[in-house]
Amino acid sequence: MSHFETDAKRENLRTRQVVRQALQNTDDLVIEFEYLDSKGIRSRRVVSPIRFVSGDRFLGLCLSREEPRQFYLSGCSNAQLQNAGDYLMPLPMLTLESSPESATVANELQTQG
Repeated sequence: MSHFETDAKRENLRTRQVVRQALQNTDDLVIEFEYLDSKGIRSRRVVSPIRFVSGDRFLGLCLSREEPRQFYLSGCSNAQLQNAGDYLMPLPMLTLESSPESATVANELQTQG
């Protein structure tokens, strides 16, 4: 297993833990994270989690898009719990600069789902 794969698994577990914590108090907590979508676009998201859909993804209300979306854990990074009262919909979605590494992860996401 490569160093990149180990770091990715560690990040997935960390994101899963943050989602679980937010699910225990959905009225008061949201998750803020960077997300790499299947097109290779990296953005900052604020999401109110709804439930896990499978072992590798969760459903949440995206406060930027104002609709439920599915998020792959492998596309999430730097997840943090935030106070829901600090956010008001709709939030602007910030597109972040992508790296060559992002394209590789995006290709993996496309093949997964």
